Amino acid sequence: MMSKKDRTRQQMEEEMRQLRKVFMTVRLMKADEVQGGKKGSAPCYAQWRRSRPCENCVARQALEKNTRKTRLEYFGQELYEITASCVQVDGQLCVLELTRKIDRSVLLDPENGERLLNSITDEREKRYRDPLTGAYNRTYYDENYRYRSITAGVAMLDMDDLKFSNDVYGSGAGNSVLETAVSTIRRGLSEKDRLIRYDGGRLLLLLPDIRQEQLSPRLEQIRLQLQAASVPGYSRIRMSASIGGVWIDDENVDDAVQHAERLMHYARIQKNTVITERQPEPHALQPTHSRQSVLIVDDSAMNRMLLSQMLNSQFDTAEAASGEDCLRLLEQNPTGISVVLLDIHMTGIDGFTVLEAMSQRGMLEEIPVIMISSEDNVDTVRRAFDLGASDYISRPFDARVVYQRITNTIRMYAKQRRLSAMVADQVSQKEKRSQMMIGILSRVVERRNGESRTHVQHISTLTGMLLDHLVQKTETYPLTQEMRRTISMASVLHDIGKMEIGEQVLNSPEPRTPEDEETMRQHTLLGARMLEELDAYRDEDFVRVAYQICRWHHERYDGSGYPDQLVGEQIPIAAQVVGLADAYETLTTGSGSQPPVPCATAVQMLCTGEAGAFNPVLLDCLREIENEIDDAMRRRPETL
Repeated sequence: MMSKKDRTRQQMEEEMRQLRKVFMTVRLMKADEVQGGKKGSAPCYAQWRRSRPCENCVARQALEKNTRKTRLEYFGQELYEITASCVQVDGQLCVLELTRKIDRSVLLDPENGERLLNSITDEREKRYRDPLTGAYNRTYYDENYRYRSITAGVAMLDMDDLKFSNDVYGSGAGNSVLETAVSTIRRGLSEKDRLIRYDGGRLLLLLPDIRQEQLSPRLEQIRLQLQAASVPGYSRIRMSASIGGVWIDDENVDDAVQHAERLMHYARIQKNTVITERQPEPHALQPTHSRQSVLIVDDSAMNRMLLSQMLNSQFDTAEAASGEDCLRLLEQNPTGISVVLLDIHMTGIDGFTVLEAMSQRGMLEEIPVIMISSEDNVDTVRRAFDLGASDYISRPFDARVVYQRITNTIRMYAKQRRLSAMVADQVSQKEKRSQMMIGILSRVVERRNGESRTHVQHISTLTGMLLDHLVQKTETYPLTQEMRRTISMASVLHDIGKMEIGEQVLNSPEPRTPEDEETMRQHTLLGARMLEELDAYRDEDFVRVAYQICRWHHERYDGSGYPDQLVGEQIPIAAQVVGLADAYETLTTGSGSQPPVPCATAVQMLCTGEAGAFNPVLLDCLREIENEIDDAMRRRPETL
């Protein structure tokens, strides 16, 4: 069709103009543009609405072999012919791609055309069908749905106890279960519905014609049909499925599949259950259980079965055949498991490794683990407890003992959660009282000192932000959260000494004289003395920190401050932080004849020493959270 001689761009454009009279699309791609290799270029597979390269890309094959390649491609129900030829244009290697739709008018003749279409259809069916069940396979999903956006119900079904059926009745039993499940489900599907064997015993169901309110009842109907079906040749097997489903409105199918899979894992905790949810919000996926749930982790199917039979009259049980499956299930369902029964010796990662991983991920704070092993030597037991196990049970065990120890462990954790909730509530109440005190003091300061009512609140906020960043930045100042909270709270008293300054000096409209300025400086000592006179509370941490702040928040790192000309780390860190917060707030809100300056300007003035000398580490903190501070100062504080 095309020779490999070198063409000019003009010649190539003319040939392409003629070809467009015959072909639906005509594209010329440079070598580095094939499959979107060139940065910023549209990939060649974009016209097929794919998000990744085609498996049999003819453009790439033509380029690699410097020849012409042709293939047929389905898009929806339509068949297309794509031909790619390697050509030279202005001395540069390119690929010319031609596309046309195949219909009866371009086939050889009616008889041969019918044979060709039948052959293509047969090959397509073989490529896209699971040989065991006859359902569509994962390749069909990947190539036709994974990257599409549709409106549909999407459900993931996991056949319960499939591995157990294989272990007890042989591998043929599991295959029969899958075949029966697929045939049972397919009987109720419409022409547009798609049933896909997604992975092992998991089936993916796409229902494009279903409405949102119909999804849950439809999946429940499928669950009941599976439960009632008989498996040929295995009269003792009763099928059931754990099903997760979502309804999407013109949304990505693969995202919906992942969401349905997460819901399916929740359903597996109870087995033979349907859980549906439309919105893909992880925090919304917390089904309610009437009973506590036990996760049994053991690579022995027999051991899992024995424990499950012991417990399922009192607990909901879920199973994991490996340490990897255990961690995966816990990640997907962090709140649905009440306790984990964990075997030590398993293929893959062992129980100790699982316990370490749970500890590192903070899971042991919420989920207790009871180790189970035939070993009862002291070193093994000690190691289990050292790694965070709540209890240890040695085989063989008595069912009543196992039940009671699980119950005791769950009760113990429930008490801990209640205590934690009580502590959290007390902290919340303490914070509320603190905010009330700040609000009251801000009103007092406004009325007595003539300062803005937001001044006290801003100082407390700034102090807390600087302290939080300081402990992240350096270990020089080992301040606990409680210590930081105390400093922030005590900061509201930094100017309490001004209460004893006369009105004529404090709020005089005239510029202050040197004598008045000296009087104003006395507020640091006056405030410290007021606190020192609280004999009953003098040794309390809050009063001690408040004293430091009142007396020394005007000290400066180079010794130029007052009242005691302290230098560097002679100034308590609480006073250093409040002093910087006070200086920043004064600059940004203005004082006396000094107009307010923008946040960035205030930070620059403080860092260059123009507004006083401060701890370099604190100045770094101020600079690093400058934007966060500016946002916090713009928000209107709550007032009483």
